[in-house]
Amino acid sequence: MSSISKLIGVAAIVAALAVPAFAQETMTVTDDAGREVVVPAHPQRVVSQNDNRLTLPLLELGVPLVGSAGRVNAEGNPYLRAVPDLLGIDFDTADFQFVGTYNALDYEAIAALEPDLIVTMIEDQVEQLSVIAPTLVIDPNQYPVKEGMRRLAEVTGTTDAYDALATAYERKLETVSHFIPEPGEITVSVTFSFPAGEDVYVYNDLGALTVALDDLGLQLPAVAREMDARSMAISPEVWTGIDGDFVINFYGTTPEDGPAQVRAGLDHYLEGWCDFLHACREGQYLFFPYSSFGYSFGALGLNLDLLTTHIAGRDFVPFEEGE
Repeated sequence: MSSISKLIGVAAIVAALAVPAFAQETMTVTDDAGREVVVPAHPQRVVSQNDNRLTLPLLELGVPLVGSAGRVNAEGNPYLRAVPDLLGIDFDTADFQFVGTYNALDYEAIAALEPDLIVTMIEDQVEQLSVIAPTLVIDPNQYPVKEGMRRLAEVTGTTDAYDALATAYERKLETVSHFIPEPGEITVSVTFSFPAGEDVYVYNDLGALTVALDDLGLQLPAVAREMDARSMAISPEVWTGIDGDFVINFYGTTPEDGPAQVRAGLDHYLEGWCDFLHACREGQYLFFPYSSFGYSFGALGLNLDLLTTHIAGRDFVPFEEGE
């Protein structure tokens, strides 16, 4: 079906579902694509195009969702990434509906929900989505977590909720900061690998985790600090360059990508890797859940707890450059 045909089809659905409109206060927002869009000042029926980057923070802010994109597992069942782990909500318990995957939205399902606002990260979707409802392009990847949350709060009329969440986080940060007295002397490397063991990536920006590290004053290794990009694949030959006092890797939420499976992938990537990485050799190689780099204040608080648990109040062997 052509793009024009799709637009006509969606427009027909919207017209068929149309009900008398009620007066609603509006505001004009400049979105991340540079578009000026008139949107409800306090939207009541919102559709989100991305689960981890949009649905999670929108729910935390108390935005009333009627639909969200998600993922589809091997059995063909839709699910939300990170949201169940941090908020206890998935499609089987949510009061909003599955509307396709982030890059394959079900436009008819979205139209049937009669949203008054749609938020997407993908500019190419705007033409079709704007036929249904005012559509904003907001890409949280362009912002650190707290700034991105503030951006979403401003365009959805939920700044009071944002202020409450931010205040609670700052209070917790002040409390746990005292537990790590010299954080600037501790290096923590943030990495990502998969059970298949094909690649290992090092990050200088990975959602809530790297924000929490920075808030605590913990240091990334020099390689990560000097990178121009958010992440970089590393070869086995230079793996020791991202070593540190602690190294954090991630695991998923299924039996196929748990900590043991990710560690087995590292064994496949480079046999004997644990013998020459200081952090692993000294028992300072950590596995954190995927939700810890979610895009929310809940994820930020989770990282404060995890980092305090693993680093504060324990003896560890410091990493020495060149060892």
